[in-house]
Amino acid sequence: MSLAAVPLILLGVGANTFWLAAAAFAAGVASEFFTVVWETVCSTRVPERLLSRVGAQDEFWSSVPVPIGQLSAPFLTAAFGTAAVAVTGGGVAAVAMLVPLLVPSLRRIEINRNGD
Repeated sequence: MSLAAVPLILLGVGANTFWLAAAAFAAGVASEFFTVVWETVCSTRVPERLLSRVGAQDEFWSSVPVPIGQLSAPFLTAAFGTAAVAVTGGGVAAVAMLVPLLVPSLRRIEINRNGD
């Protein structure tokens, strides 16, 4: 999912339209791959009685940063400039999406194909 931050970083460094479009395409592919993996893990690892709660928590915590970013962007841009905010924001987003890899049990999730 950290590939989703690449278009923002490229926008900040002034990349041309071709590279922005290519990065956005790669980010979209990565995002859809993540979505398939996430839904598969949820449907196989989360008990059915908890699926609604997990989905609600996922949606809530995925949405919380959006208004924070929208409200802080004008102030940060005025203080540091558009390019610095875009590159830093993209970098922070990429790192934040890699943090779950520090949890060993998340790196080793296995899907049992035998239905056991």
